[in-house]
Amino acid sequence: MNTTLSRLPMLLLLAGIMFLACAMPIPADAGDTGITDAEVRIEGETTVGQPVTLVFDLKGYTLPTGTYSSVNVRYLNRPNGPKPTVKTGYPTTVMTFNTPGSYRFALILNEIAKPSCGGVEAKTLVDTVIDVEIAQ
Repeated sequence: MNTTLSRLPMLLLLAGIMFLACAMPIPADAGDTGITDAEVRIEGETTVGQPVTLVFDLKGYTLPTGTYSSVNVRYLNRPNGPKPTVKTGYPTTVMTFNTPGSYRFALILNEIAKPSCGGVEAKTLVDTVIDVEIAQ
């Protein structure tokens, strides 16, 4: 008998197990709702044209090896004029405001992982609203 044919049932079984493992949902982690005591502090002059640094403090939590961060800034209220320039990053995000006035924005920090079976998993670490007054 051909050895390749005799191994076929075993190969099909292994392929089926791998398919099922990749298709199974991964249980949600208890921390998926964010780090409750995390803080974001604002450093720098809050004046037009000056860089303002937003510093994430995750209270000792570190991103696991193989994951990366994603920072999103969504404006809820801002003066008319050009949007601030934003250089997103973790542990710091830098914003430069071009127009004086009151700003309110949502700041979201996600931990991103790409499992070996494809797809992407996002875990929200910080989801907060920040108010800042920018002077002339």
